[in-house]
Amino acid sequence: MLSLRLVVLFVHIVAVIVALGGSLFSTFALAPVLAAELDASARLRVGRRIVRRVGAIVLTSLAVLVVTGILNVLFIGGVSILLAIKLLLVVVVIGLALYQYGSIGAQIWRLSAAGPSPEVANLQARFRRIGLTVGSLVLLIVYLSLGLTRGTGAIVASIR
Repeated sequence: MLSLRLVVLFVHIVAVIVALGGSLFSTFALAPVLAAELDASARLRVGRRIVRRVGAIVLTSLAVLVVTGILNVLFIGGVSILLAIKLLLVVVVIGLALYQYGSIGAQIWRLSAAGPSPEVANLQARFRRIGLTVGSLVLLIVYLSLGLTRGTGAIVASIR
């Protein structure tokens, strides 16, 4: 059973890396380059394609995280206060990501078909702010996960 647990944990960690890495790359590397190098119309066309592709990747990674997270909780067999806080933050992150890509991203997609506009620019700014919030919360969740793993190791060490 330990090998299945390690596989599930590995897939969980990879999903975190994919979701967070893609979001951080888009926010801190790609968006500034697009803003500096492309005119508004070209930037909007490229941005539309990126939002659709990254959105699919991020939401798929979140689905994988939910499934592997549930399996990890089942492997642990109980929920500590720290784990409950982490799970609550996960629910918030999923809600924000669904709102970011499902609502705001869809609005950007629909409105940007007509070309650049102030309304699209405002939605893009909101999309980035939510992305930064989600990224920050994910980093907090990763930090809490370190506390969970250290806590589990300490418990195992004290039993021996």
